[in-house]
Amino acid sequence: MDPSAIAALLREVSIYFELDSDRHRAGAYERAAKSIDSATGLHRLIDEGRLEELPAIGPSIARVVGDLWRRGSTDVLERLRAKWPPVVVELALLPKVGAKRARELYKKFQPADLEAVAAACRAGAVRELPGFGSVSEAKILQAIEERHLRGVRALLLDASDSASAIAMHLAAGAGITRVEIAGPVRRACEVVEHLAFAVACDAGADAVIDRLASFALVTSVDRAQGVGYLAGGMRVHVHVAATGRFGWALVEATGSVEHVAALEARARERGIDLGILAAPEERRIYIALGLPWIPPELRDGSDEIAMAAGGDTFADLIVEDDITTAFHCHTTYSDGKGTIAEMAQAAAEHGFAGITITDHSAAASYAGGIGADGLRAQAAEVAAMVDAPARVLRGIEADILVDGAIDVPADCVGELDLVIASIHQRFKLDEDAATARVIAAMRQPFFKVWGHALGRLVMRRDPVALHMDDVLDAIAESGRAAIEINGDPHRLDLDPENVRKALARGIKVVLSVDAHSTRNLDYLKWAVAMARRARVRKRDVLNALPVDELAAAIRPTG
Repeated sequence: MDPSAIAALLREVSIYFELDSDRHRAGAYERAAKSIDSATGLHRLIDEGRLEELPAIGPSIARVVGDLWRRGSTDVLERLRAKWPPVVVELALLPKVGAKRARELYKKFQPADLEAVAAACRAGAVRELPGFGSVSEAKILQAIEERHLRGVRALLLDASDSASAIAMHLAAGAGITRVEIAGPVRRACEVVEHLAFAVACDAGADAVIDRLASFALVTSVDRAQGVGYLAGGMRVHVHVAATGRFGWALVEATGSVEHVAALEARARERGIDLGILAAPEERRIYIALGLPWIPPELRDGSDEIAMAAGGDTFADLIVEDDITTAFHCHTTYSDGKGTIAEMAQAAAEHGFAGITITDHSAAASYAGGIGADGLRAQAAEVAAMVDAPARVLRGIEADILVDGAIDVPADCVGELDLVIASIHQRFKLDEDAATARVIAAMRQPFFKVWGHALGRLVMRRDPVALHMDDVLDAIAESGRAAIEINGDPHRLDLDPENVRKALARGIKVVLSVDAHSTRNLDYLKWAVAMARRARVRKRDVLNALPVDELAAAIRPTG
């Protein structure tokens, strides 16, 4: 079991202790989960009996982590699951409910599922409980109805971790010859509403469901539907096929409903039964339909099949190896955890030829932003790094102020290698004011990169509301800006739809890591995934250029 799966189970245990009103142990397990999540070399620490060297890991939790690592379960988890049914955890994880209210609701109503709680709310029974009332009842009903409307949702980062752990577990099952992660995780959707897997198993679906049910992350299964459930209610779908027909199982499990329906319609036109087509690999499915293989990130059911039928092979879509320079990196000069030297060393170890150092500007006081003096100190430090393992381009992530000014000292602009201009405050301006603000910034007479353009935090903060077409038109007309695709998995901004609009106007993009530590350099994969969904080609990406050419392309003044 990998560290992310262990951390997820520790968080589940934390919820159970909250349900038991044991806040001390609940907090201990939550802190332990964070520690395991950020640990490196976990298997060595376990094998060498050194787990207690990690923060928040004492002897008892170390034993629990060891159990999870070695056998995929642990006594405390099994005991607590037997005491609290899945519906209580689902309730506890709902917004505006929490563990205390979930416990009281379960004790009173013994609900089989969330709909039973919703029915009690509609009947006015919840408001009669001590400490609830009509306002609480309405909020609980709203949370359940939103859950039914939207389903259980997870960030791509978290869903990907869970999917990887489940895939490894399934692959070790008897008779299972191949497992591939599919569904919205494979398509790199920012928000994931279910996990899906294609599984090759000549022994049949029951063997796969048995294996799925044995995994600690899975709290229950519906054998008739071929679905498992994680704590909190996330669905896990397994698409099982014989080895010789695995190709269609993977295609069907991966594509959006619209993409799969379009392929089925194309197959009917050609008299092909995809369910029985001999195709151990999914490429054979597309070949049989007269199409090139379509990358998973593009299978959204828009016009990807028409593009493929028209001759686009998508062979030049951007890939991680195309990126030469780690873009948008913070250091200890503002809110980063690594020094310039440490970030440059890590960039080289990740295979980058260059790195841009772009600490926050002075207006971002909450992030320790720097002004002219800090920029000059950075300049001196970088100048002294004659043997830097990766070339350091020195810049700033400057706030876009309310009036459209960019918070970079005027006398420093010409000394910098790049300027990233981002919104960090005043997100709720009306559309007209927000549009005018960004257009003014993008028309500043020096080149800049529009950083995490709409300021969204996935599932936490909505994008800035503005007239995007007007902003993109202004950028295209000025020719003095590019747009960032931000790989921070909590941002993933700009979204693919708006990136496509930018590309149609000839606007270039950069793929950034927005790194605040050396580990965050791994965020490149998420930026690349978003870019591929937007059909970004290598030629569209500035930091796919050699570092010298990139430096010339993004220099603020020239």
